[in-house]
Amino acid sequence: MEKEIADILRYLEEVNSFALPKYRELPGVALYMEQVLSYINGLLSSLSHDETKSLTSFMVNNYVKSGLIDEPQKKKYSKEQIGYLIAVTLMKTTVSMSEMEVLIKLDQGISPNKEKLYRFWSDVEGTMLSEAAKKTQGRIESIQRRYVQDSKNDAYIADENARNSLGLIAMRLAIQAQANKLLSDYIIKKIDESMQREEETKTQEKTSKKAQKQKKK
Repeated sequence: MEKEIADILRYLEEVNSFALPKYRELPGVALYMEQVLSYINGLLSSLSHDETKSLTSFMVNNYVKSGLIDEPQKKKYSKEQIGYLIAVTLMKTTVSMSEMEVLIKLDQGISPNKEKLYRFWSDVEGTMLSEAAKKTQGRIESIQRRYVQDSKNDAYIADENARNSLGLIAMRLAIQAQANKLLSDYIIKKIDESMQREEETKTQEKTSKKAQKQKKK
């Protein structure tokens, strides 16, 4: 388990030091699909567990079709679209496309300034990642110290104890993620219900006004 513990600590250090680019640091010129994929996958490579690409052309096309991302202009994606793609790519494992649609619809009400929206999201994302990595790193370092001590007496017991302790940490993180997702899903559901109700009310009002006009005629 010595190598595995070292690998985990190395990964946590990478996560802790990971920083999203500021809005002004995003590509200043529109990029073609392959350039977008290369840029975003390179940016997020330190967070990947393996060689699997975080973003593919199939994913991007789906996001465009669903309305999450605006249609590219002359097959090129703007700075604004790239910012959204970074956010969607990082959040796609915990938020469904339909839930993401609800959150993106709120953008205009929160702020029409895309730079402010990106800054708010990237600050929260960076802070949450860093805090989680630091907290977990401290726990893993404690396991590492105990492992070194246990190894002096019995290597087999040291490995077993380390695996058990790491398993408890992983389970704790999974439960925390599940609890956060449970609450997030419910809040998004309520927001969506409110938006749909508002849309239905507007439609009914338009229909009513149209009917009144026809009566007057």
